[in-house]
Amino acid sequence: MAKQNPDLMLIKIGDGADPVVYSTLCGLNSRNLTLDGDTIDVTTIDCAGAGGKLFQEMIAGTSKVSFSGSGFFENKAQSVRMINSKLSGTGIDDYQVIVPGLGEFEGQFIIENMGVAGEINGGAVTMEFGLASTGTVTFTAEA
Repeated sequence: MAKQNPDLMLIKIGDGADPVVYSTLCGLNSRNLTLDGDTIDVTTIDCAGAGGKLFQEMIAGTSKVSFSGSGFFENKAQSVRMINSKLSGTGIDDYQVIVPGLGEFEGQFIIENMGVAGEINGGAVTMEFGLASTGTVTFTAEA
């Protein structure tokens, strides 16, 4: 696969409507998507060949999709939506992550952390956040 333009990796937030309309969180200098999960050890002794070499057997446990971003938020309405969502006690919204050359991830995510920073003579105020899936995340491969 050809190298992809990182500017085309987008994180979008839903508007809360049905059907959901997504808008891009602009100004992000850094975006990261992680597919994660745990495993369950189901290793059992081979009764027919007891005492032989034992190999660990694993099965899939829970899955998690998370993403994070940091940079300058250029759309006040989207920033306010995220902050209000977090302060409301749920922090859950619809999000979509587009990875160029790969596809789209879509589902409901909870804001695990969110921060705002500003340094003297450091330029504009920055924000960073981390979100984690709250249920099934769909993946649609790029055509």
